Amino acid sequence: MESMRIADALQKAKDYVDGLTVCSGVNIPREVVSDEHKFFTWDNEKRTPSAKPYLFDWSYYNGVVMEGLLDVYEADPEHGEKHFSYVKEYLDSMIVSDGEENERLSQNLAGYVDHHGADCYKTAALLIRMSKGDDAYFRIASALYRDLTDETYRNSKGNIVPLEFTEEALGGNYWHSWAGGTAPKYKVWLDGIYMLQPFLAHYAARIGDGEQLSRVQKRLDWVAENMLAPDGLYYHACNGREDVCPYHWSRAMGWYGMAMVDVMEVLPEEDMPARKKALELFVDGILKYQDESGLWANLADQPVTDTNRLETSGTAMFVYTILKGIRKGWLKESYRDAAIKGFVGMVEQKLKNGGLQDIYLKASANNTNNYEIPGYYLPDEGKGSGPFIMAYSEMLYL
Repeated sequence: MESMRIADALQKAKDYVDGLTVCSGVNIPREVVSDEHKFFTWDNEKRTPSAKPYLFDWSYYNGVVMEGLLDVYEADPEHGEKHFSYVKEYLDSMIVSDGEENERLSQNLAGYVDHHGADCYKTAALLIRMSKGDDAYFRIASALYRDLTDETYRNSKGNIVPLEFTEEALGGNYWHSWAGGTAPKYKVWLDGIYMLQPFLAHYAARIGDGEQLSRVQKRLDWVAENMLAPDGLYYHACNGREDVCPYHWSRAMGWYGMAMVDVMEVLPEEDMPARKKALELFVDGILKYQDESGLWANLADQPVTDTNRLETSGTAMFVYTILKGIRKGWLKESYRDAAIKGFVGMVEQKLKNGGLQDIYLKASANNTNNYEIPGYYLPDEGKGSGPFIMAYSEMLYL
C-alpha cells in the first residue's frame, strides 16, 4: 500500500482520537465521573445501577477507550503524555479513600462489580498496567483479583465467585453473567474471555501466581476446543461443543483475538509455542473472510448488505490482534499487509461525517439473530472507538 495513504490515515486517525478524548470539550474525565447526569459521548448504553440514582462509569466500554489511550502513550511516550494523564484522571476520579492505604472504587460508580459479571472486571486491567508497585491502583486490583480467585472470600452480595460461577465442565471459565445467581442461556461468551483473562493473567504474572496463569491458558484452550467451527471462525457463545450460539459475530471473535495477544504478553516462554500456534490458527480463520475493502462484515461469514454492514469494531480488533502479534514476534510478517489494509480501510470508509461510523451497539447470545438491526449501527460507540484507538496505537509502532 502506498506510504502516502498510510500517512494520511494515521493523521486522520490521530485527529479523531485526540478530538474524541484529550482535546474534547465534553469528554473530560473528572467532570463526567463526578456528575450523575453526564456520560462520555461514546457511552451509548448509559447503564445505571438498580435502585441507585447514579451511573456505572466503571465499565468495559469506557475501559477499552482508556486502555487504547494507554496503548497510544506506550507506543509514543514522547508525544503521548496527555493520553497518559487522561487515563490517570479517569482512574483517579473513580477512587475514594477512607484514609491512608484504604482506597477503593466508589460504590456509586462501580457498585455492581460484585454481582454483575465478567464485563465489570475489564477496566481492572488498567489498574495493573498503571500501577508502579504498592500503590492505590495495585491495592484495588488486588481486591478485584481476590473476588475472582479466592475460594474463601464472600463478596458483598454473599457470593463466592470462583466456586459459584465457574465450572470445570466449562474449562474453569466463569459464567459471562452472574447477576441474581441465574446463569445466562449461554454461560461462556467470547466477550467474557476478554473481560476477565487479560486482567487475571497480568496480575498473576505480577505476583508470580503460576497456578492462575495455567488456569488462564486452560480457559483459552477450552474455548478453542468448543467454540471453533469447521470454517475456522468462532461461535459467539456456548455451553459446550454441542450447544452453541451459531453466529460468527466479528466483534465477539475480536474480543477473543485481543484476549489472546494480551495474555501472551506475560506467559512463561515454555508455553508460547502452543499459544503462537493457536493465534496463527485464529488469524488464518478470520483472514479468509476479510472483504476486499479491508474490513469484515458484522456477521463475518455472511454477505455484506445494508443490515450486515462492514463493521468497525470487529475490524479494529482484528487489526490490533494481527499487528500486535507481528510486533511481538508471534505472527509472520506476511500478515502485515492485511492488517494495514484493514486499518486504512476503516479510516477511509468509516471515519467520516465527524465520527467513526458503523459500530454495532450490541448482540445478545440468545440464539436469535439480533445481529442485523440497522438502528444498532452507531457512530463513536465505545466498544468500537476503543479498539480503533488500540489499532491506531499498533500502527504507530510501524
